[in-house]
Amino acid sequence: MKRKIFCLLTLVLFTTTVFTQTKEKIEAAVLNKNVVFLVVSDGNARLSEAKEIASQAQKKYPKSEVITLDRLDQTNAALISKYGLSGAPTPILLVMATNGVVTGGYVLDQASPDKLVDAIPTKKQADALLAFSEGKSAFIILYKKSMTDKTVAIQECKNAVAALNTKAVVVDVDLEDKSEVEFLSLLKPELDATITHILVFNNKGQFTGEFKSPVSSSDLIAASRKVISSSCAPGAGSGCCPK
Repeated sequence: MKRKIFCLLTLVLFTTTVFTQTKEKIEAAVLNKNVVFLVVSDGNARLSEAKEIASQAQKKYPKSEVITLDRLDQTNAALISKYGLSGAPTPILLVMATNGVVTGGYVLDQASPDKLVDAIPTKKQADALLAFSEGKSAFIILYKKSMTDKTVAIQECKNAVAALNTKAVVVDVDLEDKSEVEFLSLLKPELDATITHILVFNNKGQFTGEFKSPVSSSDLIAASRKVISSSCAPGAGSGCCPK
């Protein structure tokens, strides 16, 4: 069964360091559970074009905000460093999920409103991407409400997280949750499954194992520590994905 590995830029969360008004706007958007279309530019060069694309994306996805970041403004230096944007071509448009994780980025000539909207992850997908951005593994539990083994599976995953000193997260996804259809289309689970499944991704976002309930925390831990030796970058074609 093929699985696409999540596509990531260099991702970071905000620290307690006080940056600038731009940082405060981003934090406010996250607090309000809004997606952010971040327009990064060097002064005003083609800024209006980039903002227009972001504004069109906002119209398509109203629960969002357009925020600009001037890379020439020295007060934004910490943000530029945190997002790894010092050498990026500009203007560039970044998409930030409601939890603050960056999930997509396009230079102006490749950007479009539809691409920005398509880069918005589902809630559960954003949870997993946030884990990877923090260097954590993820145990993704696939279940249906009718499955009686979910509780035991979750407990084993929690035991694994504790043993890993919280360097992992548990993400539970209901196979019948319509709001997670896009995420499920990436995971390609057995939709007719009758027992809970756990997918394991290491802290680099690589798929490293699949287990059916019942499963032991020791097996989950071993899988989370596995590293896949591959020349494939995250988001590579399906021929590179684990089966």
